This record gives sequence, C-alpha cells and structure tokens, in this order.
Amino acid sequence: MFPVAPEGRLFVIGTAWLAVITLLFGYTEMGFFLVTLAIALLLLFRDFVRRLPPTALGLVAPADGVVQSVEEARDPFSGKPAQRIVIHQRALGEYNLHAPQEATVTQRYWPGKGTDEEADPQLAGHLAFAFETDEEQAFSLALDLRRWPRFVRVGAITGNRFGRGKRLGLAGFGLNVSLWVPDSTRVSAHPGQRVLAGSDLLGSLTSAREDGLQAARS
Repeated sequence: MFPVAPEGRLFVIGTAWLAVITLLFGYTEMGFFLVTLAIALLLLFRDFVRRLPPTALGLVAPADGVVQSVEEARDPFSGKPAQRIVIHQRALGEYNLHAPQEATVTQRYWPGKGTDEEADPQLAGHLAFAFETDEEQAFSLALDLRRWPRFVRVGAITGNRFGRGKRLGLAGFGLNVSLWVPDSTRVSAHPGQRVLAGSDLLGSLTSAREDGLQAARS
C-alpha cells in the first residue's frame, strides 16, 4: 500500500469513504471532488522509507527542506557552546520528523504546556526537545510554531529513546526546524543545501576519545 503517516490516515480513509458513498448516491461532481481531495491528502501525508547512511556518529537531517543557516550559538537547554543548523521545510513535504542521532529525550519544552519555567529566548514560540546520546553528547531540536498553517503531532516525551533516523512524528507545513549540536561537531551542511530527513548527513558527532584529546590540548 501507499505509505501514509499515521497522523494522516484518518483524514485519507475518511475522505475516501465519503467519496465512495457520494458516488454511489449519484452525486458525481461532489464524488470526484472528494476523490481528488483524498489523493491530495494521500500525497500530503506520505511517509516513504528513507535509507540511513552507514556513518555511526553521523547526524541525519531531521526534516526535508533547505538549510537556511549554520551559525555559532548556545544550546537553549544546556547553555553550552553549540552550532545551530536551521532547515526550512519543503512547501510540499514530506513533513515527517526524524531523530538526527540515536539518543534519549531528556527534556521537552512546549510553550504554555507542562512547564512554568521561563525558557531560553531562542525557544520563544517553539516546541523543543533536548536529547542525549549514550556517549553523553547532547543536542537539541526545535520546531517554530509561529507559522500558519501548522499541523504538529510529535509524541516524544522525556525518557523516550529513538534510534538514528527513526520517526519522531509529523510537523508541517513549511516550518523552520532548528538543530543545536555540540561545538565540537564536524558540520558539513551549508546554506542552500537540500536535505532529506533520515537520509542526508548534516555532519558527525565527535567520539568521547576525540573530545578528550581536544580537552587535553586546550
């Protein structure tokens, strides 16, 4: 069957059934309109399998789109020096969100929900997650919710563990997705680069041994 994201199946199936019923009752014009709508929803909520690159410490793109910027920053959760990669989603999707690296969710921030703590200014209007790998490498991921229309269904909560490239949920449409990675990360992404979620590399984390050598040299 055509791969459809779980968040969109109800919309697709419901519209398809309405189309069938409408056509059976002889409402041809409305029926064909609903058929067209069902096909459009099918394409909108598509979720094709992505081929994961073999690089163990590689950071894969969390969203389909174009890299807008790569800049020095501070991680909004830890406050440590970081590199921030901003990806603007493709207007016509896919809108599936993928984990950049195998890691556990350590914190979650959703404006006005579940917390009274004042967040880092970088997270204003964002749904954000802090992750930590087995090697205690921390990175953060945020979705800009200030753009309309939007449809965000990300069920990741604190304690959830995701494999590299695994699906986190669905976030659309045409959002900016920000990824903060440790300052020592070898970032290969550059502005203007087109990337596919769960497939294309943005760079690679350094190992604990490499971090130790860098610390000794400094």
